[in-house]
Amino acid sequence: MPTTVPVVRKELAASGTVTDWKLKRGYVQVAPGMVVPAPEGFDPTDHGGFGVDCVTRAWAHHLVRPDAVVAGWAAAGLYGLLPDWCDSAPVLLLCGVTSHGSTRSTTAARHPVRPVIRPRPAGLETRRPSRRFPGLRVVAPQVAAVHCLWTILTGRHTWWVHDVPGLRREEVRAVQFIDAFCQCTWVTRAQLLEAARGTIDRGVMEGLLALADDGAQSPMETVMRLIVRDVLAPPHRWQSQIRVDLAPGAVAGWTPRTLPDLGCEELRLALYYDGGHHGTARQTDVDFDQFHALRDLDWEALRFTKESIRSPAVVQERVGKARDRALRRMRSLEVASPAPPPAEQESPTPGTTT
Repeated sequence: MPTTVPVVRKELAASGTVTDWKLKRGYVQVAPGMVVPAPEGFDPTDHGGFGVDCVTRAWAHHLVRPDAVVAGWAAAGLYGLLPDWCDSAPVLLLCGVTSHGSTRSTTAARHPVRPVIRPRPAGLETRRPSRRFPGLRVVAPQVAAVHCLWTILTGRHTWWVHDVPGLRREEVRAVQFIDAFCQCTWVTRAQLLEAARGTIDRGVMEGLLALADDGAQSPMETVMRLIVRDVLAPPHRWQSQIRVDLAPGAVAGWTPRTLPDLGCEELRLALYYDGGHHGTARQTDVDFDQFHALRDLDWEALRFTKESIRSPAVVQERVGKARDRALRRMRSLEVASPAPPPAEQESPTPGTTT
């Protein structure tokens, strides 16, 4: 959460603690009549044109309209969704009976200090997740998620994504969002499906939930999983963050282990997405050691980067070849170690039943 709290501009000016020159040049307006100190290197075009982060703006609008309920992307931010997702979206407030402003992020950014107003539905369930502002009411997590998904699927809130075969970019973004939101909340698939009723087609929602995996720890891991989602044939399937002990049999102390971003334990197939920190010399050494340790355990390990997954066909081909090698290895082990013959059944003792 941000550490800077919005203040009323008039009250700050009347306090005499800040000069008029400082107030004009060292503070940023974040809501009507509300300001915060300008962050170092402040650029009004940051955060999609909103200047400051979404949570700070939500706090400021709450101080202006304490009766309003925060919804949409600002609500997701207040529940802990990382700033990159929310900060280029407007603050959505539910209050009154009329609507003002556009939920399209690029349009709303033309008036960055104005909230988007929508009528507050009757019987709306709310929470109070903000410790700093305990009176601030926010829609339930599943409702906030559906608000965000609706803006994604309708193209009102976008970000750059890789192309994934068989999926529209809006669908890729939606799955990325579901993965991330389930990482920071306890919301369940059943709650999301129920909350989406009347807003998102049930078939569409069920398809997105079937593609989601709350084990994914980054949007790029989600993309990698979506690209290879059909490479494995049943009964084999992918799992996120599986644990592989690199020194099996250790009975005491810490056992070296690795957590592939995506893997199939039956095939001993592990996939990793390497973010920017994997380019450091120290991390490169760790990755190198893990690769050889996995190979010694008959695991196939593949590593991908943001650049390498720009070619989904190449990714699928590489993973497909690794899958085939794993299957051949399994078959060779089955031939080398044939299954024991079934045990003979004993004849029943006369006078007894079976």
